[in-house]
Order: sequence, then structure tokens, then C-alpha cells
Amino acid sequence: MLLDPRAIHIYTDGSCYGNPGGSSGCAGIVHYPEHLARDDEQIVDFGCAESSNNRMELMACVKALSWIRENGPWADVTRVQIITDSIYVSENVTFRARAWKKNQWRNRHGEPKANHDLWDTLLKLRPKVGVRVDFGYHKGKTSEITNRVHKAAQEAAVRGGFDVDVGYRPGGVSRSMVEGRAPALRYPADGQMIVVRPYVKKVMYRGELRISFNVFDEAEQTYEGKFFAFAEKDLGAELHLGNGHRVRFNHDLNYPVITERVEAVLLPKPPRRRRDL
Repeated sequence: MLLDPRAIHIYTDGSCYGNPGGSSGCAGIVHYPEHLARDDEQIVDFGCAESSNNRMELMACVKALSWIRENGPWADVTRVQIITDSIYVSENVTFRARAWKKNQWRNRHGEPKANHDLWDTLLKLRPKVGVRVDFGYHKGKTSEITNRVHKAAQEAAVRGGFDVDVGYRPGGVSRSMVEGRAPALRYPADGQMIVVRPYVKKVMYRGELRISFNVFDEAEQTYEGKFFAFAEKDLGAELHLGNGHRVRFNHDLNYPVITERVEAVLLPKPPRRRRDL
């Protein structure tokens, strides 16, 4: 992001321990243009007992907009630049979020999008702050001020509990049987009937569930991949975390949906985690 030397710059960051559902926090630090002759100050310091990393990245931006509305305008400042290290925020804030809202918080394929409450608040606040606000991406922990805001967000997350993310809807979290930090991918739904082991449930708009799962190969007795698909509330409630389920999918590569739970499937007991002596 190209920084305007006469703009106010607000750096934001979010953090979550045990994402999703763990102790979480976010922070924002404002850097004033030289002509205002003011020191940097932390304007966002939010910590709660449970949330998610993406929600904290969004929350930091929402809190920053509220601060702008309450404290502006400033002499000879024509805009504010909010700098985030979240690709999730920076890639969706300008166009996609508005399109999701017009489509009842679904993308053009009908897939429900998460965190609609915070996105809605951000979209409503942005035109009401009294000054132009631009959002941009900057890789985190690459400068003195981004290191500071990262540390502040972590400290807020460690503290936790002081505030409440009232819009967070916990689903459930278990252990993936496929190691690694790679995110779950959209399952290529084409009417298959397979065995899945769910490990995360996320509550979406109007109760629909996004379910992350591993695929279980019955012949090899092994687990494959990290995937996600969606399910209606009642069906999703039957797909208990950590258990095996034979399920059927729809035919939609862009919006995979589990349409039927056929039966329970007994899974091998997971190996015990080794403890260092």
C-alpha cells in the first residue's frame, strides 16, 4: 500500500490462541502525519475469552472506524488509511463484502460467508465517519510499528476475557487427523458418498454450518486431506466431531453441501500423543 504522507495511518492486527474459539484480542495504533505534531497512540485494545483470528482482524478495523468517527476531523487531513496484515480483510473489504450483503451474506455461488455481523457494521460505519477511509494490506511484523501492533494484539489475546465478542457463535473444535497448519480446502463435491471425520464446526448466517473434515479411506484405514463443506443446521448437528460418518454430497464444486448422513462408521482409535519425559 502506498502511504499518503498527509493522511492519518492506523495499523491494525488481530490474534487468537487456539483459533478458532480461543482467547483472542486485537489492537490498533495510529500514526499521525508530521504536520499534526502528535505522537503515535494505541487506539484499539480489545481482549475476549473466545473468538477467531479473522473476527479479531475485522474487529480491529471496526474499532478503528469508531475511533475516527469520534475523534475526527483533523486539520489538513483529507483521508485515513487503515493498514491491515489480514488478506481476508484487505481482499474483501472494497467489493466482495458489499456483494455478499446484497446476496444475503452469500457469494455469487450461494456459499454462505462468515462474520456477517462485523462485515455489516464495518460497511455501515465507513461512510459515516466524516472523512475518506482507505484500506490496504501490509505484511505484518516487517517494520517497527507493525511489530508494535502485533505485540499489542497478542497481549490483548493473552489477557482475554476483559471484553466480549458478542457476535461470535462457537461451533466446535476437535483435532484434525491430518497434521500441518494448511487450511481446509473447499471439497470438490460431485455427488460422492464418502466417509468423513469432522473436526471443526462453524456457525454461519442463519444457523447453517461450515464443517471442516478429514476424509477416511476405509480400505487403507487412513485419513486424507483437510476439507470443508456446508450442512443445514439439523443435519450438521448429527455430524458429531471426532466420529465417522458416511455422507452424500451435492453436485456443486463452488458450494459443496453435505445433503445426507447415511450411517455412522467406526473409526480406528487415534494414536496417543507422545509425552516428552
